[in-house]
Amino acid sequence: QVSMVSSLGASQVNFGYRLVNEEFFSGKEDNYTDHFLTAGVELELGVRHRVNATLDYEDGHEARGTNFSIGAQAGLTEPDQFKQSQFDVLYSYGAFNADGRIDVNINLRSLDYDIATLQYLVRDREIASLGTTFYYRVGATTDATFDVKVTDTQYKVAAVAANTLDSVTTSYLVGLKWEATAQSSGFAKVGYQEKDFDSSLREDFSGVDWEAGVLWEPVNYASIELITSADTNETNGEGNFIRGRNHSVEWRHAWLERLRSSARVAWVNDRYEGQLIDGFNIRSDDYLRLNASVYYQFRRWLNIEVGYIFNERDSNRIGIDFDQNQFVINALITL
Repeated sequence: QVSMVSSLGASQVNFGYRLVNEEFFSGKEDNYTDHFLTAGVELELGVRHRVNATLDYEDGHEARGTNFSIGAQAGLTEPDQFKQSQFDVLYSYGAFNADGRIDVNINLRSLDYDIATLQYLVRDREIASLGTTFYYRVGATTDATFDVKVTDTQYKVAAVAANTLDSVTTSYLVGLKWEATAQSSGFAKVGYQEKDFDSSLREDFSGVDWEAGVLWEPVNYASIELITSADTNETNGEGNFIRGRNHSVEWRHAWLERLRSSARVAWVNDRYEGQLIDGFNIRSDDYLRLNASVYYQFRRWLNIEVGYIFNERDSNRIGIDFDQNQFVINALITL
């Protein structure tokens, strides 16, 4: 990983490149090399005006047996590979100590899988979103928040021209955000979301949307973070979309100056809403993921991670249940 940062007064410009390579002893079919590029600028245009712009590019992969290859990983000789780019601009108006502030965000994303067959081309898509958040101070460290976000998703190819997955998703959320107090910080939002498809053959969706996260630091060397959310995601081959519910708990602890650990457990439910296949019930997948790692800083420039990862999927579809155990050794070398 290489990162460069340059300060221009109160503003900042950054550039980074990261390479991730993973080799599996159990079989070369899962080996991969990913590349990540990022560039950004943070502009302070006075007390009330701020702009944060980032450009990201990923030459990445999806592991065999995930997303579109669920249940078919045995027939793949390598992971699914894709190119993904994203441009994000956040404009903020209002002083940090003002009673009211507003953020306006524009995000553009493009996803393109490497294989040029119809099975892969129907996954390629472009997503444009516009969102705004209004903050109103209700306490010394607490703001009430009001969010509106509109996302337009356009697929480059439709398997059936009259039944495209193109859609517009709109979310409305209200909540609270609080900065670090003696022991905690976090946010909690709840609201309403609707997803309208361009195709009249697909049923639109509306329902409750939420997201919340709390960071609790009972002592200065340990923290516990809880995150929960409900959202709609693009389908990976079945139904009109995925209704996801995500919950996680992470514990981080610094045992010594050079020795620290982290442990995280996550529960996810993905429900594939919409069209049924051959009269089956709506597909529902439950995931359990456990990560535990110990980090030791041998030198100023050398950090070692030893970890364990457990993954499990339990589905009402036959043939896609799985569990996986991974033991990880990583070395981080810095200049």
